[in-house]
Amino acid sequence: MNNLPKDIAHLVDNLCREGDRFAGIDQFDDAIEKYQAAWDLLPAPPQQWPAAAWILLSVGDAYFWLKDFHNGATFLLEALDCPHGDSNPYLLLRLGQCLLESGRLDEAANAFEEAFRLGGNELFEGEAPKYLQFVQTQLRIANIKRPTGRFNRPLK
Repeated sequence: MNNLPKDIAHLVDNLCREGDRFAGIDQFDDAIEKYQAAWDLLPAPPQQWPAAAWILLSVGDAYFWLKDFHNGATFLLEALDCPHGDSNPYLLLRLGQCLLESGRLDEAANAFEEAFRLGGNELFEGEAPKYLQFVQTQLRIANIKRPTGRFNRPLK
């Protein structure tokens, strides 16, 4: 896996910083526009670049705050297939949240369990308590040794 050319990397970084600034002041639509502009600069196929996971995560995060959980889940699921996406605990946390809010409980349980495995309780600090309660409930179910339980399928 190669790094982006320096000129493109610089532009992508600047656009993502602008997007982060907009997100920081709750202007999520503007943030999404900046992240999309950064995505559009990635050479084809864009999913090959390490920056791809971060850009898609940022878009998914913005959609989460807009309470557009369907779009959030769509972008976060795509980010899983990018370099280091499936090992990013925050990405998995936010994916679990979007999936849970969309009523996709099986997928949410899997994402939350992986997020918890990678990031522990600390990852859930500052988040609504229902998310940690959900994953703790699922982990207890998993310990009962029900191999085909409702929420016990692997993420992939």
